[in-house]
Amino acid sequence: MTSRPAGLGAALAVTGLAQSLATLAVFALPVLVAQAAPDFGVGVALIGYQVGLVYVFAALTSARGGAVLWRMGPLRTTQIALVLAGCGAALLASASPWLAIPASALLGGAYGLTNPAASQLLGRLAPASRRNLVFAVKQMGVPLGVALGGVILPRVAEAAGWRVGLLGAGAVLVLLALAIQPLRAGWDAGHGAASAALARFRLRDAPALRALAVTGGAYALVQIALGAHMVAMLVLDFGWDPVSAGLMVGLSQAVGAFSRIGWAMLADAWQGGLRVLVLIGLLATLFFALLPLAPGVATWKIVLLFVLLGATSTGWNGVLVAESVRLAPEGAQGAASGAVLSLTFTGAVVGPTALALRSTAMGGYTTAFALAGVLSLMGAGVAWWSRRFATTGQAARPGG
Repeated sequence: MTSRPAGLGAALAVTGLAQSLATLAVFALPVLVAQAAPDFGVGVALIGYQVGLVYVFAALTSARGGAVLWRMGPLRTTQIALVLAGCGAALLASASPWLAIPASALLGGAYGLTNPAASQLLGRLAPASRRNLVFAVKQMGVPLGVALGGVILPRVAEAAGWRVGLLGAGAVLVLLALAIQPLRAGWDAGHGAASAALARFRLRDAPALRALAVTGGAYALVQIALGAHMVAMLVLDFGWDPVSAGLMVGLSQAVGAFSRIGWAMLADAWQGGLRVLVLIGLLATLFFALLPLAPGVATWKIVLLFVLLGATSTGWNGVLVAESVRLAPEGAQGAASGAVLSLTFTGAVVGPTALALRSTAMGGYTTAFALAGVLSLMGAGVAWWSRRFATTGQAARPGG
């Protein structure tokens, strides 16, 4: 037991960095939308369809994450994810709409594997009293990855072209996969002991986890749509230049990353992750409703609104993943997390595409996002309703 803190710290560092870089690769094209869309020969709004395609493959891969963990272990699964993401980013640099399809498959496959691998590893290391905090730290990699992309990639595109940015990101991903190889002997050595639990787990047998997945799907729809279209919304509806819009994406996502720590600490203090998920959904609904009123107001008010959207619409993930691990059967944390996130990714599939269509029909993004924000309210309602399952014996372990 005395070795747990060192093992947990190293596991958090590796899984968080892998999550961050995989997310950067997923959102690299939306961040570079203004520069890349002309070379692809498509309109700016159509880039949203590519993000949706990534999440189709992420949903499919995440659902099978338990099977991959069974055969490979969490560290090898993470390495596979990093290499897939690197290859996908490099393939997007071709600027071919047809090659964007297999590139999106590679990116989605990578993204769908990162969370089950991390949940399996961290689920056996994290103490129950800090479970939400541990997973919030790991999930900080998602908005931080988007933030890094928003800050770095537009500048690389201006200096050397957007293709160089994608190729550089791909190279970093592959290098990280190679760098963590020495850790495999320790982290993958005992993965066979969990094989039976990983193989047996089925989401249909777990009502609380199913409800958690529905909440995640609703929240993910608006989160991923916002991440995919924020630059376009700021450029087209607010009149910002692409670099300033990219910086706003970076700021909003960075705030979202650190807000996960605050939400997780609140969940650990309340011993109730579901209650925190309800609160997040209610606040996000309010902030999305304010978007149609924002064009034309003072710049600082616009910045504040997008910061608050970042803190809520991207702040829920760590608590949700921690809840999926808490409710999972012993030894099946990765499979349970992957199954929950598979349905969550389904929401992410719909989000960018639906917002692209809705914004076109409405002539702008702000009203479309205000309507989509109602889904946050629906997700909060499901989370509140699901508390009866989570307190009537489904949870494999106490707490929350």
